[in-house]
Amino acid sequence: MYGKWINAIINLIIVGFVLFMIVKAYNKTKTPPAPKAPAGPSEIDLLKEIRDALKK
Repeated sequence: MYGKWINAIINLIIVGFVLFMIVKAYNKTKTPPAPKAPAGPSEIDLLKEIRDALKK
């Protein structure tokens, strides 16, 4: 009885370790996200420019 229980525990540990290694390897293969494009002027800045242009 004890042998089956110990065998099941060992198998569970082995399977868990193998799954951990698979997930770890998969995460390494993922490409990092592309860098964002440089942000231009904000909407508020554009509205200020339009306001200043209309005042002239």
